Amino acid sequence: MAIFGARLPVSRDEFDWLIACFAWLRLVLDDAGRQLGSLLPDDPRLRDAATAGSLFEVVRDHCDMADWPVRLQQIDDAFRTSDIREVKEIAGPLGTYSGNGDAAVIQYSGALLRNPDALTATLAHELAHYLLEGRGDPPGGPDLLEHATDCAAVYLGCGIFLANSARHFEQFTDGERSGWRSSASGYLSEQALVCATALAATLNGHDVQAIGAHLKPYLRRDFRKACKAIAREHPSLEKALAAVDLLEWNYG
Repeated sequence: MAIFGARLPVSRDEFDWLIACFAWLRLVLDDAGRQLGSLLPDDPRLRDAATAGSLFEVVRDHCDMADWPVRLQQIDDAFRTSDIREVKEIAGPLGTYSGNGDAAVIQYSGALLRNPDALTATLAHELAHYLLEGRGDPPGGPDLLEHATDCAAVYLGCGIFLANSARHFEQFTDGERSGWRSSASGYLSEQALVCATALAATLNGHDVQAIGAHLKPYLRRDFRKACKAIAREHPSLEKALAAVDLLEWNYG
């Protein structure tokens, strides 16, 4: 191991799981040799999306799921203000996925309408649920399915949105009350999402400069470190993924 090489932003165990999860996704989605694009916040299609429905169509098209039957529904915002100058947490799920006869149903919190990037991340996560339905357990077993779903959304090229919206903190005022509200979304940490985004970029030849420019400033350094560590440890990421023993992850 290089003494002065770039250190990973996550633990070795977490990084190894991300590698295994990418290998699993390549297998169950039969994606070996396929290059997936990266969705960037300055994509004209996103800028022109004026409604949640039009944004959803952009994300669905990017994930190559435009012809998958699905209905989009808004659910009530779980955030309520009650006390002056109090920190409040958005409660409840930001999105849900369920199968419903001939068409799946994806729901999203109305709270996300004020944060299009977080809405994009949520829609990508729920579409990943749809994509992974019936594909079996990810590395580590069923308890890590939601984490693997986050990873799948990054794998599909939506990592910038998941990493940037994993933590959110903002001030609010409604004319009578003011304070702060915070939210957390997803199951992987910001650093794990950044590492997964670096893996997707390496695997698909994404423009790492463009990706880094769109990440939150404090995440850019972690992204660069992850890219350097991946290049050093896995000169051929394709071969590294092919060498992963997935049976050992679930049955070892």
